Amino acid sequence: MKEKVFRKGIKKYGVNYLGLIPYFSLFIIFILVPMIQGISLSFTDWSMRSRGAVNFVGFNNYQFLLLSSGVSAQNFRTAIINIVLYVLFTVPIGLSIALGLSLLINQFSNRFYTFFRGAFFIPTALPLFLAAGIWMWYMSTDVGLIASSLAKIGIGQGVVWRNTPGYAIALCVIVDVWRAVGFNLVILSAGIRNISRDYYEAADIDGASAFQMMRFITIPLLEPIIFLVTVNGFISALQVYDVPWILSATDIHTAGGPNQVMLFPVMQMVRNIFSGGPSALGRACAEGVLLMLIIMSITYFQFRIRRKKT
Repeated sequence: MKEKVFRKGIKKYGVNYLGLIPYFSLFIIFILVPMIQGISLSFTDWSMRSRGAVNFVGFNNYQFLLLSSGVSAQNFRTAIINIVLYVLFTVPIGLSIALGLSLLINQFSNRFYTFFRGAFFIPTALPLFLAAGIWMWYMSTDVGLIASSLAKIGIGQGVVWRNTPGYAIALCVIVDVWRAVGFNLVILSAGIRNISRDYYEAADIDGASAFQMMRFITIPLLEPIIFLVTVNGFISALQVYDVPWILSATDIHTAGGPNQVMLFPVMQMVRNIFSGGPSALGRACAEGVLLMLIIMSITYFQFRIRRKKT
C-alpha cells in the first residue's frame, strides 16, 4: 500500500521534485561540502606553510583557542567578548528604532508612507565601504559633525572613536543600526499594513487608546515578523565583518585596531587564514566551527522560547 502511494506521489509530483534539483545541487556544492570540509580541517594542522601536508591533531585547535595563552587564542577570546557586547546593543536598538519608525510612517498617507519607506531604505542600499567612510568622517575627532557635537556636551571629548575601548564598539553599533534600520523597517511596515483594519475599528468603538491598540493588536499580530527580524538580526550581527574591518584596518595586521578594540570573530578567522602561521588554517576553521555552534545555539533557543510562548 505504501509503495503504491509512493509511486502515485512520484507520478503526480515528479516534475516538481525535478525542479528542486538545481537548488539542492548548488546547496550541496557551495554550502554543504565546504561546511563539512571546514569542520574536518578544524581537526588538522593545515596552514599555508603545510604545502599539502595535513596531519590530524584531534581537538588541539579547539583546546588552543579556549585554553591557551597564545596571542592568537587571546585575540579570539577578545573577539568573542566584543561580539557579545556588539550584539547586545545592536539587535535591540536596531529593532526598537525600526519598529518605532514603522508604526510612525504607517500613520501617514500612502504617498508619504512610500516616500519615507524609500528614504529610510537608502542606507541599506549603500555599499559598505561608503557607509563606513561616511561615519568615519562623522565621528572624526574635532572635525566630525557628530563627534564634535557630542564632545560639546561631554561625550567622547578628544577621543578617537575607532581606536578607543567602548567607543569603537559603539561606532560599529551606530553604523550597523543606521544601515539595518531601513531593511527591517520595510519588512515591519509591510506587516503592519497587512493587519486588518477591522481590529482597530472594533477597538476604537470600545474606546481603546492608540497605545492600547499598539500593545494588544499591532504587536501581537506582528509577532511572527518581529521574530523573523530578530533572528535575522542576531545571525547577521554575529557574523559582522565588513564595517569593522574597514573602520579599523589598513592591512591584515592592524585589523581590529589598537588592543583589538574592534576585533570580531570573522575578522580573526580571516587574519588567521592569511597569517601563514603554524596550524593557521586549521585554527581558523576551528574558530568558524565555534562561531557556527554559537549561532546555532542562540537560534535554537530563540525558536524554543517562541514555541513555548505559542
